[in-house]
Order: sequence, then structure tokens, then C-alpha cells
Amino acid sequence: MKKGVNKDINNKDKNTNKNKIKGGSAFQALAITTTIGMELAITSVLGFYGGRYLDQKLGTTPVFLIGGLLAGLAVGVFGIINTLNAFFKNKEDKGGK
Repeated sequence: MKKGVNKDINNKDKNTNKNKIKGGSAFQALAITTTIGMELAITSVLGFYGGRYLDQKLGTTPVFLIGGLLAGLAVGVFGIINTLNAFFKNKEDKGGK
């Protein structure tokens, strides 16, 4: 009789672990998506306003604005690549798919 009880307990443990993994995956996906969006948005906006500020101070109309925006986009893409590399490295370390 104890063997049957142990099997039920083991099956319950396996089922709860599966649910935890599924729930964690959804939250991880949400977190990574939010991080990517925020990295790109923040760096682009900072580049835009930084370039606009320099244009106003130096009297050059679109030069630094465009340069700042492009620099912000480049920094954002670099940050996204680093974030994705860290995410996938962390997932491989845990043995995930």
C-alpha cells in the first residue's frame, strides 16, 4: 500500500514541476520582450534628444540629431544582442530547450 502512495506523491511532484516550468517560461518571455523594447526605446530617445540638444547649442540643424538617433539605435541593438546572449546562455546552463 505504501508503494502506491509514493507513486502518487512522485507523480504530483512531477506535475507541479512541469507547471512551474511552463509558468516560468511565460514570465521569462514577457521579461525578455519588455527588456528588448525598453532598451531600444530608451537608447533611441536619449540619442534623439542628445543630438537635438547639441544641434541647438552648435547651430547645426539636423546633423547631430540624425547622428544621435543612429548612435542610440546602434547602442540599443548592441544591448539587445547582449541581453539575448545572456538569456540564451542562462537557458542552456539550466538545461532548457
